[in-house]
Amino acid sequence: MTEPRFFQRELSWLAFNRRVLEEAQDDRNPLLERARFLGIVSSNLDEFCMVRLPGLHGLVEEADPDFSGMDRGALLDEVYHRLRRQSADQCRCWNQQLLPALADSGLRIVPVASCSPEERLILRVHYRDRIEPVLTPLAVDPARPFPILASGAVNVVVSLRQQDDPRLQRAVVAVPPQRRLIALPGGDGRHVLLEDVIAAFLGELFAGYEVVDSGLFRITRDGSLDIDEDQTTDLLSEIEEELRHRAFGTPMRLELSDQTSADLRSWLQRVMEIDDHVVVPVSSPLDLTFLGSLDRYLDDPSLRFPSFTPFCPQWGDAFAAIAARNRLLHHPYDSFQPVIDLVEQAAADDQVLAIKQTLYRVSGSSPIIAALARAARSGKQVTVLVELKARFDEQRNIHWARHLEKSGVHVIYGLVGFKVHSKLLLIIRREAEGIRRYCHIGTGNYNDRTAAAYTDLSYFTSHETVGREVAMMFNQLTGFAIVHHWERLIPAPVAAREEFTELIRAEAVHARAGREARITACFNSLFDDQICEELYAASQAGVAIDLIVRGFCILRPGVPGLSDNIRVRSIVGRYLEHSRIFRFEHGGDRVYVIGSADWMRRNLSRRVECLVRLIDPALRRRLDDILERMLSDNRSARTLRSDGVYQRLYPGPDEDERCVQVELMRRSEQLAKAEQSAVVRPRSFQPLRGHAAAITPLSSR
Repeated sequence: MTEPRFFQRELSWLAFNRRVLEEAQDDRNPLLERARFLGIVSSNLDEFCMVRLPGLHGLVEEADPDFSGMDRGALLDEVYHRLRRQSADQCRCWNQQLLPALADSGLRIVPVASCSPEERLILRVHYRDRIEPVLTPLAVDPARPFPILASGAVNVVVSLRQQDDPRLQRAVVAVPPQRRLIALPGGDGRHVLLEDVIAAFLGELFAGYEVVDSGLFRITRDGSLDIDEDQTTDLLSEIEEELRHRAFGTPMRLELSDQTSADLRSWLQRVMEIDDHVVVPVSSPLDLTFLGSLDRYLDDPSLRFPSFTPFCPQWGDAFAAIAARNRLLHHPYDSFQPVIDLVEQAAADDQVLAIKQTLYRVSGSSPIIAALARAARSGKQVTVLVELKARFDEQRNIHWARHLEKSGVHVIYGLVGFKVHSKLLLIIRREAEGIRRYCHIGTGNYNDRTAAAYTDLSYFTSHETVGREVAMMFNQLTGFAIVHHWERLIPAPVAAREEFTELIRAEAVHARAGREARITACFNSLFDDQICEELYAASQAGVAIDLIVRGFCILRPGVPGLSDNIRVRSIVGRYLEHSRIFRFEHGGDRVYVIGSADWMRRNLSRRVECLVRLIDPALRRRLDDILERMLSDNRSARTLRSDGVYQRLYPGPDEDERCVQVELMRRSEQLAKAEQSAVVRPRSFQPLRGHAAAITPLSSR
């Protein structure tokens, strides 16, 4: 049987999450960081079940196989098989590695059953005072059907019996969203889990009944929104209504504590109408996302990655700095603060006439939102496109959209049929020479919190061509405009696919002519069969192709006759690799592109994206440095084999360990020291705020 030309996307996604799990298993990482990685594994699996599984269920009746060649029914079975296997490996990592190591470091998580009578008495008081008042027992009988339980919440299921009545009654108790760990007295670092305390004192919640059996379970529901954008007359209201329905989504996964009896499992499956393949047994605590906050219990710097303060370039007047030359920042090694300062300075500057910005994801206390609101209240023309359909950030974006509108901002709620994923900021300023446009184009979101954990690029320019084309982009987003020619920008869905196709094919032409031909690209995920076919053809023409793909990748590298010249690697480390960089040799006249789009169908065909060609020699050298360091990494990198296995890299016997993220942090520290020792600043200089933050890797979203 001929091997399929592509890997299957969902299976490749699970392979990415396994690489995150490997970071939790790797004892070279500090203990609390390993725990954080394990919490990320849990969060990622939740998102997978909420986003990817519903689509697979919906396609299982399709007669045609998946594009990877797998029968859709067999694919769904394989996905659930790997999901259960990954969950089991996650539990083993917790039980056999992290739990004992945490105990050795002073944080012991023990069962309530192991507590002394005195400790149980103290826990009972805590239960009555702090926990029981917020508990609601939910009986299930013919008059009270099984309740709609929140997706992702931990629940206790209980079997009860009245005295002299052999019939079993059943009920459910939702574990409240409190801190999961409760300290035992004595100051020796022993803690118990909140759900274990609830289970231990269930009898007090059901007075007059005997607790016969109990267990723990957790439901993950379909999190997709079903919106007919062509029919709706009010997108905001339609999304709000769909968000209310999300709580009632179909269960995609039922996690059961391994201590839950077969009788309770059978009853839960029956009342929720859940098949066996949806059930995932769990031998660790349910919902390990709480592991990301264990540092509040262990104040030991040696258990975390070394502290790091990003380099914050001292520009003084941001407009003068950008007008003097184009700038490129690489977050989080370079602080995100200059982006915030640019918006804040624009809001306060009397010479600024208008501000336009796209917002996909922002933080819960966004300084950028606050600055935009101030700008509007001061009389400036402020236009903001808030993408309401940013998955799992819909409610937050609705809140910010309404807040901005109340401040006088003209808010656009995205576009019908497309998600606006571009990262654009345009500031129009009146200067002595006339109107000047200042632009920021990013690869990541305008989120000051995730900017401390995601690697992203920020390009600042007042170049006339870029400014004019960014203005044209906003005209397309806010009004009616058709643009047929782009010089520096590469927008999607109108031009990006064609542009990338031409660039890839041009490399093949150079290779066949005997000239050096090479493609190097760094991005999040690869899921576009047309782009893959172009890369296969380029490989067969002799083009050397290096792809640095953090997440899932459907392209099959290293297959003789198909992709001999393609190498794929993934880097998973302290920061979430999120930058999008594309470099083409182009016959010696290299082409460099950065922007918001991955090589995915949705990015190139169904989203509004914006990429930009970089022509500044200094900025291109910066991109070269980033890419070459990534290709030299032998600490956090894995290479993808033609059989789909990711093989971890280690230094050879005569090699030094090289970690791109560590090297770039050192570079940032060197820049900070060099700037501190530089000559005295001009009097007008105003020091910008630093952006020190707790650095944590996040989910794959």
